[in-house]
This record gives sequence, structure tokens and C-alpha cells, in this order.
Amino acid sequence: MKIFHGKAAITVNILEELHMEKKQVILKEVILEYVHNTPRIDEIGGLEHLKDWLKKRQRAFTPEARKFGLDQPKGLLVMGVSGCGKTLSVKAISSLWSLPLFRLDMNLVYSGIAGPAEEAFARALKTMDSLAPAILWIDEIESGINDKVSEGATGRILGYFLTWMQEHQSSVFVAATANRIDLLPAELLRRGRFDQIFFVDLPVEKEREDIFRIHLKKRAPGFEGFNITPLAKITKGWSGAEIEQAIISAMYEAFNEKRALSEDDLFKIFSRSVPLSTTMYEQIKKIREWAQRRAVRASVASIAAEI
Repeated sequence: MKIFHGKAAITVNILEELHMEKKQVILKEVILEYVHNTPRIDEIGGLEHLKDWLKKRQRAFTPEARKFGLDQPKGLLVMGVSGCGKTLSVKAISSLWSLPLFRLDMNLVYSGIAGPAEEAFARALKTMDSLAPAILWIDEIESGINDKVSEGATGRILGYFLTWMQEHQSSVFVAATANRIDLLPAELLRRGRFDQIFFVDLPVEKEREDIFRIHLKKRAPGFEGFNITPLAKITKGWSGAEIEQAIISAMYEAFNEKRALSEDDLFKIFSRSVPLSTTMYEQIKKIREWAQRRAVRASVASIAAEI
């Protein structure tokens, strides 16, 4: 390839150029999107089991792994409560493994913008094969591949996807996320499709402390003087995304009054807000019950002990 011309060694800059070359190929496929500015894995609070699993596969696509006798990983499915880090975790794989990340939009697949749905889907997977090694991210997979419609384009797409996952030899790692995993076909969840299924629950107190530190460090200089522990305690049942948005709201209050952010600003926001775990209690309980015997917990501790 032209990016290697005149180069004596492979560097980080060459990898970035290679990712950009792959991005140019993707521009021709309207249902695929190149995802850039991916977060580091240490920018995600908690989820230690999931992080450990990913770190142990950091060199999974290297010749050394093949020589050792390891098969390359096929993919993982991350399901669970909305706003608790599923999307961030998938994006962080790209940074951790130094592989480009491409998002397949199932809504666009069915929109007809790229032609008949099954043809567009098949073409997208073939494009991914040509871009390997790479990560294919299918967000909210249940919205495009589910157990409610087994006929027509949806059924044919499911069949093609199952065959491709089983037989493709390219170094494409599938990272799928789902909120309603109960909608997914059993064939997609059986062993051999995904290497692992992780369940992401609401963060426990220690994880909420990490989430506060990560977002305050990013947005509020001088936060080191804050007492994080009480904030983590009063946000029991809050998701990471809800905590982040509450911090942003508190910062707007402080900014409007032309002063620095204070702990009181945060306490006020949390005291007058209701988390998703309260308004969607029954649905979250159902997701938890489904995952109890079918998925690996992404976090070390369980929020169930707190709630």
C-alpha cells in the first residue's frame, strides 16, 4: 500500500494513516460509519470483568496468538440497562486494540437508501471483510435482528448473518449492543456465535465514585476538593449517563451565576431528579432476571445488593 512506501518501520502514525484509508473505503457504503475519537478504556468507570476480558484479548489478532494456537475472537454482545456504558465499552475496544471501528446502522439497512435490505447488509459484511482487521459495531442489534419477524428481509438477514458469523475467516470482530436482549433469536445467542455475552447493570457505589471522578476531571478543574463519597451514595440507582448529564446541568447553574462549580450544585440537581431505575423499575427488573443465568456480569459487584 502507498502508506508503507518509504517507511522503515510501522509506527502509530502509520496506523492512523491506515485507518484513514479504510475510512475512505467506508464512505462509499452509506450504511457503514467510521467511528473516530474513541475513548480509552480507563475513561470508563467500573465494568472490571468486561475490561479484563478485553485486555486479555488485546493481542488476539497477532501472528504470536496464531502461533500459540489461539483462534481469533469472533465477537461479544453487551446487553443491559440503558446509559450504563455499553456504547462506551464498544468504542473503547478500538482504542485498546488499535483497530478501526465501523458502525453498521440497521435502520439505514432497512430504509432502502442503499438498495434492498438483504443486499445492502450482505454488501456491508463483505466490505468489512475487505477492511480487516477491524471492529464491526452493531448498536441496538435487536432493532434490526429480532425474534418477532422471521419472514421476509429480516429472516433472510438473520440467516445470512448467522452463516457469516460462523464461517467468515477475516479478522473482523463483531461488537453488538442490546437493550432488549429478550427480543433476539435464540440462534444468535447460542455458543459459537459470540465469544461472550456481558450484562451491564447500574453502577454500584464504588463505580459511581469512579464515574464522578472521570467526568469531573474532564469538566471541572479543582474538583479534587469535592467529597465524592456522599455524591456516590445519594446517586444509588443512577446510571453513568444520568450522572454525567446531572454534572453538566449543575455546571450550567454555576456558569450562569459566574462562579465555580460546587458540591451543593450537584446535590441540588440530584435532589430534584428521578433516575431511570425508578421510572422504568419493572423493565429493568425483567432485564436483570433474564441476564442472571444467561450472561456474565460486566462488573465485579452487583447493584442488587444496594437497591
